[in-house]
Amino acid sequence: MEQDNQLPFHLWVTAAGTVASAVSITIDHDDLDLIGNALQAVGNGLAANQGHTFSIETAGSLIQASGNTAIIYSLLADLPENEQLSLVIKGNLLQALGGSAAFSGTLTGPSAPYSIYTLNGQLMEVIGNSMQAVGTGKERRGEEGYALNLIGSWIQAGGAVLSALAGSAQLNHEIKDGEHPSFI
Repeated sequence: MEQDNQLPFHLWVTAAGTVASAVSITIDHDDLDLIGNALQAVGNGLAANQGHTFSIETAGSLIQASGNTAIIYSLLADLPENEQLSLVIKGNLLQALGGSAAFSGTLTGPSAPYSIYTLNGQLMEVIGNSMQAVGTGKERRGEEGYALNLIGSWIQAGGAVLSALAGSAQLNHEIKDGEHPSFI
């Protein structure tokens, strides 16, 4: 995906959303989780809209945005708790699937000086979303899942921040070297 010498704004919007969601789980505040997932959906939507051609990264961003949308719906709709938790599980699994697609695209794409950080960030996001899905599944069965949700949300947030930092560093590197920015 190409970009016109702009900071990777979509990565920072997504990172802000993941941090907001992690804080919301920490302090048990659904309104902040709503804001966090909305920011993540916007960031992923912006990422999907950056490329001039459809790619696996584009598909991954769209899948992640749909996962965030499922979680947003679970927070806004008046649903029985079991259905709400089911939507949260599906939303987190969709985010993990989309993150896996993005990871795959980065892994097989052109190598860049900061690719290893991007890959680690994407992998952390996939792991975090997966842990949240498992934690919510435990809650749905009446078991203790809060710790998995909490740890998973902070792993996801750390991964999103690492990806945003890597994207910014890569862009700065390319601008400094006079190169046209790559797929950040």
